[in-house]
Amino acid sequence: MHFIKQFYWSFFKKKNYSQGGEEKFINEYFKNKNGFYIDVGCHDPFRYSNTALLYKKGWSGINIDANEYSIYRFNKFRKRDINVKGLVSNFKKKLKYYHFSDHALNGVLDDKRLKILKKNNYKILKYDHLETISLNEILERKNIFKTIDFLNIDVEGKELNVLKSLDLNKYQVKIIMIEQNNNSKLLEDYLLNFDYKLIKTIDRNIVFEKLE
Repeated sequence: MHFIKQFYWSFFKKKNYSQGGEEKFINEYFKNKNGFYIDVGCHDPFRYSNTALLYKKGWSGINIDANEYSIYRFNKFRKRDINVKGLVSNFKKKLKYYHFSDHALNGVLDDKRLKILKKNNYKILKYDHLETISLNEILERKNIFKTIDFLNIDVEGKELNVLKSLDLNKYQVKIIMIEQNNNSKLLEDYLLNFDYKLIKTIDRNIVFEKLE
């Protein structure tokens, strides 16, 4: 079944990829502009991807995920991109990273989230203890100093930690899309400090735009 899903998303699913219509908004917002994205918690180059359509249009960027298999697939199908295996956070620490039968659910999860997933019959395959890395450090290692047109973050509840690991005074980011995971107020309050305005809610994601 896993192979069939991967084959479908990789070779037959051609028109849309995002989970809840996010790419329609992104496509309309940027129109025909070519740009640069960062996708943290990228998961898969096609399935539920908010950057797959941008890549097809000629964009490139950095995809980051703690799952080695995800990065293997990005290296295979997103050859223009920089693909990085890493667990992003604003502090240095080894954290327990869970792998599930559906790796869209992988992440550093609290007990409440784990109980919900287990109750819904999702199986933990294994877990790793991974050293965290900041988004600043990844960008510096890859010599990225350009404007970031689109930042996408989906890390199963740790989105604020990812945001805090990026120096938003140093890096100019035009649009930030974040899976809110019941943290929308915290995310909005934090980004307000850097002159970002909440402009859209799409499915489970909220979108912020940098004010001029």
